[in-house]
Amino acid sequence: MKRSNGIFWGGLLVVMGVVWLLRNMGYLYLDWQEVSRFWPALLILAGLSLLASGGERRGIGGGVAGILIVLAVLGGITHRTERALDRHSNNWGFDWDDDEDWDWDSDRDKDRNRERDRKSDPRGQKYEDDDADSSSSRRGSRNDHYEYDLESGLQQATLKFEGGAGEFKLKGNTNKLFEADTRSSLGGFTSTIRNNRNVGSAEIDFKMENNKVNLKGKNIENSVEFSLSESPIWTIDMGVGAGTADFDLSNFKVKKLKVSTGVADLDLKLGDKLETMDVEIESGVASVTVEVPESVGCEVRLDGALNVKKLDDLVKISDGLYRSPGFEQTSRKIIIRYEAGLSEVKIRRY
Repeated sequence: MKRSNGIFWGGLLVVMGVVWLLRNMGYLYLDWQEVSRFWPALLILAGLSLLASGGERRGIGGGVAGILIVLAVLGGITHRTERALDRHSNNWGFDWDDDEDWDWDSDRDKDRNRERDRKSDPRGQKYEDDDADSSSSRRGSRNDHYEYDLESGLQQATLKFEGGAGEFKLKGNTNKLFEADTRSSLGGFTSTIRNNRNVGSAEIDFKMENNKVNLKGKNIENSVEFSLSESPIWTIDMGVGAGTADFDLSNFKVKKLKVSTGVADLDLKLGDKLETMDVEIESGVASVTVEVPESVGCEVRLDGALNVKKLDDLVKISDGLYRSPGFEQTSRKIIIRYEAGLSEVKIRRY
C-alpha cells in the first residue's frame, strides 16, 4: 500500500511538472476546454491499468490508475465549469416555449423607450441612452436606468439576462413591468422588449453591450439591481459568469427559472405563488443557497462531480434524488434540477 501511494503521488507530481515545464517553455500548447471534453477516457485507461497489473506490478498499476482518476476528476470539473461559463457566451441559449407562436407587433418598443430615456426623470436623474457610445465613460463608472411600462392585458413575461461578472440583485417589485439600475466600469448594457399583444405576453432581453471585457483594471465595478412587476407569470433565464447574485423571487409568480453561473456566490429565495415551479441551476465552481417555503413540497435532483450538500429536511429517495416529507401530497411543488462541477449547495426551508 505504501509503495502504491508513493508511486501515485510521485507520478502525479512528475506528470504535472513535465506538462507545466513544457507549456512554459513554449513546446506545448493545451486548450484546456478542448482537452477536458475527453476526461472519461482517463477513467477507461485507469481501469485498463488495473486489469493489466497483477502480482508485483499491482502497486505500479494502482499508482497509474490513481493518477488517471485524479486527472479525470479535474477534467470533469473543468469541463463542467466551461459549460456553465460558455452556455451564455452565444446569446445565452434559451429554449423554453420555443414552439410558442410569437407574433411580434411591437418590435420597435426599444426605440420608444430610447426616446423616453433621453428625457430627465422628475427626480432629476438622467436616463442614459442604452445604445449610446460610451467610450468616454468606460474610463470610470457608468450609471444607467432602464424600464418598461406594464401594459394592460399582459399575462406572461420572459426575462433573459446576461450579466458577465459582477454583483446582481433583484431588489423588489415595481409598478412598471421591468426596471434596472446599473453601475459599470466595463461599459453599458443593452435592453430590448418584444410584445405579443395577441396573447398578452412580453419578452425582455437585457445583457452587457460588450461580451469581451478586460478585467485587468484595478477598479472594476459592474452591478445591476432589478425590479419586476408582480402581476404577470414569469419565465426567467439568468446568466452570471462570476461574482455574487442575490435574487429574491418570493413575491413573484415564477413558472420557470434557469440560472447559469461559472464561479459565483448565488442566493435564491423562491416563493409559493404557483402550483408548480421548475428551477434549473447549472454551475461550475460555486456556492449556491436556495431558500424554499415550508408550505410547498420540494424535490431536488443533483448531478455533479463533487458537491457538498446541506438539504435541511429533504430525504434521499435514490442516488441524486431528494424530496421533502409528504412531497406527493402537497398541492404546491418546487422541482429543482442542479448540475454542477465543484460546488456547495444548500437548501433552506423558511
